[in-house]
Amino acid sequence: MKPATDYIRHAARLARKIQMDAAMGGTPQADAEFYKALAKALDEIAAGLELVSKSE
Repeated sequence: MKPATDYIRHAARLARKIQMDAAMGGTPQADAEFYKALAKALDEIAAGLELVSKSE
């Protein structure tokens, strides 16, 4: 079974958006959507690591 990566990619996109806003002179603002996506991404990473460790 392939580990899910949707939220990992979504969190990466949001992080890049925040970085680009800061690069354009704005104030970087990590909003609730970013933290929600980050939390789910970390859950996906943990599940993927558990999957890999079980198969070894």
